[in-house]
Amino acid sequence: MGNTNPLKNGASENQRKQFAQCVAVLTKYFEKWRLLPGSNQVSTAQIAVYAEALKDLSPEVLEFGCAEASKTMERFPWPGHIRTGAKMYRGAEYLGPPLLEYPPITDGERAEALKFSEALKKQLAAIPAEPAEPRKLAIVPSLRSLDEQKAELRRKGFLK
Repeated sequence: MGNTNPLKNGASENQRKQFAQCVAVLTKYFEKWRLLPGSNQVSTAQIAVYAEALKDLSPEVLEFGCAEASKTMERFPWPGHIRTGAKMYRGAEYLGPPLLEYPPITDGERAEALKFSEALKKQLAAIPAEPAEPRKLAIVPSLRSLDEQKAELRRKGFLK
């Protein structure tokens, strides 16, 4: 029996695409890093482990993290080094998951929603707004004399 929920199928398809893009980014950087003196030999299993550990990063952020790790690495970078570099990414901010695609609404549904909104606006407008009472500030007299206060201000450099 197949999965009939198109949202789950679409989400897993997007995850597979993003994972493949992450593997491509990591493969590109591993090819560069293996050329450095003293570097490890790279296997596809190693790339898969890195991709699994960093799969929550978008391809752009992963690319940035790998570039930063390349600039600062003293040895072959681990996923934590790449993640540390990725934290400095200042690209488009994450605004949550992409919006779901909703079925189009009919003109009748739109008209009904507008009627409901107008009735709600009238109901809310009928509620009188009460102005907030002004807050009273309590004035606490100083326990020190005026000369003691001036001496304190001179000591702190506010008076000469």
